[in-house]
Amino acid sequence: MRASFLLKAFWVSLFVVPLAATLAWIAGGEASSTLVLRLLFAATVVVEVGALRQTIVTRRLFAKSDAGYLTWTLTSAFLLVRLVAEARLLTLTFNLVSAPHPIEQASAGIFFYVIWLRYLYTVSDVLFVGALITTIKAYRGTGLKFEIIGRDYVYIALVWFMPLTTLVFRSQLGLAGITASDPYILGYRLTAVFVGAAIATLCLVVRRYVVQMGRGAVGRVWNSVAVAGIARDMSFLALAVLGRNWGRAAAFGEQYLLWIFAACWLLAALYQQALVPARRPVPAPEPAEART
Repeated sequence: MRASFLLKAFWVSLFVVPLAATLAWIAGGEASSTLVLRLLFAATVVVEVGALRQTIVTRRLFAKSDAGYLTWTLTSAFLLVRLVAEARLLTLTFNLVSAPHPIEQASAGIFFYVIWLRYLYTVSDVLFVGALITTIKAYRGTGLKFEIIGRDYVYIALVWFMPLTTLVFRSQLGLAGITASDPYILGYRLTAVFVGAAIATLCLVVRRYVVQMGRGAVGRVWNSVAVAGIARDMSFLALAVLGRNWGRAAAFGEQYLLWIFAACWLLAALYQQALVPARRPVPAPEPAEART
């Protein structure tokens, strides 16, 4: 798959997806709108599977002694654990696993599945924080002097505006989403939006380092990663701000931003592959008898 083709398809999807959701709402009301929302979620998971596959391919391009190997190993683990969490959400979204309402009436197993396994997303986030820290250490280890400039602090302030605003509107944070909400989702979403802001901040730091080294093709990788991190954090902001009065718009906004997140990760992996030539195995030397 070529990154240029994927980028064009991604740009087209940014217009097609909201148009399809709007037409579905006009033509079929809430039922059709819900169907489009679920299909968008399923499509997002498919793209995340593709992103995981490409990050694994990217990881194999690095020698084990290279810092990039550890970065992309942790990134692959991040996407893998996230996909396990997405599989759980798929079963709930498409009613493959049913949970009673209120959730307190569920069995211990269902309660654990619905409430506690959502924190797999947090586990995956921690893995990606490790990948970012590894990358920052690798860049600093080059001996070059890296500096965060004033513009970056403005970007970082805007990033932290998202979790702080979400905190202000936290009473609305559990009112919308692709599945039925429960009293425990507020704690998870608040945790996720603050961890997401930390991830987006680290992405901006790495991006600044890349820019100072001359940007180039590496810049496309980290620009995509930064957009992915910011888009995911914005999904929680959309739920918080729009949840009470525009619940359907909030649910769509969340999935639309997660679609951007998934597509940007797939792009980032493909951009990175274009930078690192495939490693070819070194042929073993011929036995002495064969050379005589």
